Amino acid sequence: MLTLYHAPGSFSTRMLWLLEELQAGYEIALVADAYTPGTEGAPRSPHPHGFTPALRHEGQLVIETGAIALYLTDLHPQSTVGVAQGDPLRGAYLSWLFYQVGVTEPLVYMQGRGSLAQDDGMRHFHAAMMQRIETTLQQGPYLLGERFTAADILFMSLFEHARPLFGEAPWLDAYLARADRPARQRALARAG
Repeated sequence: MLTLYHAPGSFSTRMLWLLEELQAGYEIALVADAYTPGTEGAPRSPHPHGFTPALRHEGQLVIETGAIALYLTDLHPQSTVGVAQGDPLRGAYLSWLFYQVGVTEPLVYMQGRGSLAQDDGMRHFHAAMMQRIETTLQQGPYLLGERFTAADILFMSLFEHARPLFGEAPWLDAYLARADRPARQRALARAG
């Protein structure tokens, strides 16, 4: 059985969405998240720093969003939300998963805190990152063209949360409109 450690109002909701896309059997353990107000008083997340999400499966703890996404999609290779080993899109899939957690999310957080204004190099890096994502999405509705994957879940959830930071961006709004999927609606209903 898969157990997702989840704090309502936190980014762990994107893992609920992924689990619903995978049609996986899972249970939710409501926990406190170190950075999510209103979760105090719940049991502490097993993540070493008290964050969510965290995932337990067959006695193993998996932490960090990219690792959990890869773990879950590899556990369900029949689903098109992941990209199995040997598939020609595997490299692009892995690259986008880790580009989101290693490049995009940190730069968006820096933008939100206003720290990009103090660093020309990072501001240019942020602009190049956004241009890369926009250019990719002009070639297809999702990061891998016609194929919706867990990488899209990570990007969509981040961009939805941070949408006010980006000003007018029709391409981004069109991408986010594609997030309205039945599995997402089921996840939001369970998210609390």
